[in-house]
Amino acid sequence: MTDIILYNGELSRGLDLEFIETVDSQKSAKNAVLILVSNGGDADAAYKIGYYLQEVYDSFYVLLSGMCKSAGTLLAIAAKELIFTPYGELGLLDVQLKKEDKLGAQESGLNISEAFKAMEERSRDTYHNLIAEILSASNGVVSIRTAMNAASNMVSSLYGPIFQRFDPEEVGSRSRAMRIGEEYAKRLNAKWGNLKSESIEILSRSYPSHGFVINHDEAKLIFNNVRIANSEETRIIKNLGKLSRFQQHEPNIKFINGDINEEASIGDINTERASQQGKARRKRKADQSNTENFERTGGI
Repeated sequence: MTDIILYNGELSRGLDLEFIETVDSQKSAKNAVLILVSNGGDADAAYKIGYYLQEVYDSFYVLLSGMCKSAGTLLAIAAKELIFTPYGELGLLDVQLKKEDKLGAQESGLNISEAFKAMEERSRDTYHNLIAEILSASNGVVSIRTAMNAASNMVSSLYGPIFQRFDPEEVGSRSRAMRIGEEYAKRLNAKWGNLKSESIEILSRSYPSHGFVINHDEAKLIFNNVRIANSEETRIIKNLGKLSRFQQHEPNIKFINGDINEEASIGDINTERASQQGKARRKRKADQSNTENFERTGGI
């Protein structure tokens, strides 16, 4: 038997306690599948849920049937295996931070790093281009040192006011916030090691935008155990409808009734072999039944 649990909603403190209490009161199997649909949320909550599932189940798997972003990706790292449907997707391992002076708005913790990177590259390119232009226009009259000083003054005038707008304290706090997800990921990955080498760095810093889609094929480059949902898992997802695709306004945490059949059990990496074994068992039972019937009728 396998517990099948739906989590649709933001990952937040309070909901993590609700989830843990739900599992504690309804747990009935050694293994679990978490159908996870979330735009993200609080990294602390994601870590609490992931760690708890690792502790109370022998194995647990994450079934990705819709959007699973940010803190949702962090929670997925805790799983022994990831199961994808065609619409399933992960996102970056970045922390969502509240925007200053914008009520309820959030932005990726990567934004400040990307801004610094862009400004650094542009100012450096401008500096080198100015030196080349000054030397070329002077026909060798201006020395390289003079050209460098002139370029430096011009770059300072152009980009100095922009760099002054960055608050060092804000930059530091955002940098620490980005480290939260990375440190939690290391701890959650320690149990089953589903992440490949250097994947935490890839998930947190290599992709260009918060909304970047990490589908089944992309996930195989990052995780060790990834597969496509089997027919029974797909049937469950279809029955859930929109709950399995998009995060709803109200959180939905519940156990789903009905067990996955033995031949195609969720979490079995080799589902085809399991199906073949099930068919073989049924055939042996049928052969045994036919033999018994034959004996009762006096065939032997």
